Amino acid sequence: MIDEIIAELGENYNTADEEVLESILNEVTTNALFISNRSEYKPLSREIKECVKTIYLQRGVEDTKSLSRSGISSTYKDAFEQLRNDIIRNGKRVVK
Repeated sequence: MIDEIIAELGENYNTADEEVLESILNEVTTNALFISNRSEYKPLSREIKECVKTIYLQRGVEDTKSLSRSGISSTYKDAFEQLRNDIIRNGKRVVK
């Protein structure tokens, strides 16, 4: 899955960030499995990849919800909230 994420990040990926990306992937996968009550990540691959890319691209502004500078405004999404919502909305949460 990490190769797919790197390919999707394209020029936004820095090869020196391999350990960082793997760490993000591990954290997101753990959270996705917990949220979904699953033991297998494959049904959650799309949601996991989107969350990993979001977190990777937001590095440096992790604690910022919105930013306004020189008339330009940016609002950042909470990647883990989006992950939870996507898993539930897509019917991928197993009720035990």
